[in-house]
Parts: sequence; structure tokens; C-alpha cells
Amino acid sequence: MLLLLVVGAHFAQAARLSLPAGRGSVEQRTSNLTNYLTRELHLSRLQRQAVEKSTRKYLQQLDQLAVKPGLVAAVSEGRLLEGKTMAELENEYDTALARVFTPGQYTAYSWLREHQPEGSR
Repeated sequence: MLLLLVVGAHFAQAARLSLPAGRGSVEQRTSNLTNYLTRELHLSRLQRQAVEKSTRKYLQQLDQLAVKPGLVAAVSEGRLLEGKTMAELENEYDTALARVFTPGQYTAYSWLREHQPEGSR
């Protein structure tokens, strides 16, 4: 019972924190998000490196997606633009993190994502 209270208190404190805002260069945002996840989830050095690599790839892809929002077809008829949707990118990122995190870390990560303020998503 005491363990539940301790874990619940940690998550309540984490709820007041928000993921770093999406401002700055990809490198700055990668560093901010990696540092945040490292601190909140107590990542090991190897986990941190894997998270940093996955985060950089994810943010680069999001930036590319932001350059051409809403485009679905190329100039010539019959050719669809290749690319992924935001939902696909988020799913790939979550899958990559699930491979790095322990089950408990992934649960905490999922909880943090669900409870972050709307403006920092």
C-alpha cells in the first residue's frame, strides 16, 4: 500500500511537469526532450543514447512533415507523395522507445504523454 502511495506521489509530481516545448532547432529540441526523459525515467547511459537517436530521427521527420502539411498528391497526376502521416511517425517513435525502456519506464512515459498540458504536445 505504501509503495502505491510513493509511486502515485511521484506521478502526481510529474504531472505538473511538461514536455519541453517544440521550439528551437532539431538538435536543441532533441537535447531538451532527451534530458527530460532521462531525468524523469532515470534512464541509463545506453538508454539515453538510444532515446537521443530515436528522438532526433522523429523530430527531423516532423520538421519535414511541417514543411509540406496537407499535401497528398504530386504535381503530375497518378503520383502520390511518399511520406508518413504524423500518426505514423508518433507510432514509430513510441515503438522505438518501447524497445529501449523497461516496462515500468514505458508505462511512466505513456502516463507523462497522456497528462502533459495541451500546449506542449
